[in-house]
Amino acid sequence: MSPLPSENSVESYVEALSGARSTAEIGAKLESVLKGMGFKSFAYVHVRPPLGKKLRSFVPPGSRSGNQVHEFLSTLPGPWVDHYLSQDYGDLDPTLQAAVSRLMPFQWREIGVRNDLSNGQRKVLNEARDHGVKDGATIPIHGPDSGLSTLSIVGGGGEREFQDAYQRSYRDLVWLAINTHEAFLNLAESAPDLGRVRLTDRERDCLVWTARGKTAWEVGQILSISEETVLFHLKNVTRKLGVFSKHHAVVKAVIQGYIVP
Repeated sequence: MSPLPSENSVESYVEALSGARSTAEIGAKLESVLKGMGFKSFAYVHVRPPLGKKLRSFVPPGSRSGNQVHEFLSTLPGPWVDHYLSQDYGDLDPTLQAAVSRLMPFQWREIGVRNDLSNGQRKVLNEARDHGVKDGATIPIHGPDSGLSTLSIVGGGGEREFQDAYQRSYRDLVWLAINTHEAFLNLAESAPDLGRVRLTDRERDCLVWTARGKTAWEVGQILSISEETVLFHLKNVTRKLGVFSKHHAVVKAVIQGYIVP
């Protein structure tokens, strides 16, 4: 009789995906299984959605180009995610560009030693390291109808520890990524509104103008309220949404449909 798979095994994770009711639930399960494999954080990102697929998307606060970003899952450091989105690094990120032409997982160090990287591409890699996003790898997921997503994993110890975990989990990571992608696509359009919170009209107004790049003082002038009152509303929103900054609150509010910037 074969042993039952452990709670954090890849087999248990794949089985649990069939019962996932939201993309957030997928993210929580994915974080657990990846930590069990020895990885500190991850990012699952839509690079190119399947043809005809209407995925939820948003324009990140502070984005220089105003480009839309498709909904994603990530446990990477918040300051790095904020910076990455506001600087539109998706257009420069050499790991995303490499994923377009590769089928198999690759380590970021393979990209970093290339001689054909532009200054902008090297800047992305260097700033990622400054934020603690250093030893990592990306699994390209070429889905149906020309869709492309990636699952990136980051180590929490030194390079040797990451290498050991990566080599040990290589095959499982491919299986993990494919099943995550399929489950995410199945829920991306129709994830139910679980755990919804109630925002007041004034809280939504403050979020909308913050999403449009206005400071608390400017929002107060627009809404004819004090700067302190604006900050009070934004603090309430961050508490309700379970985040720690107004920028994260804006991103989450847009993704979950509370506001339209």
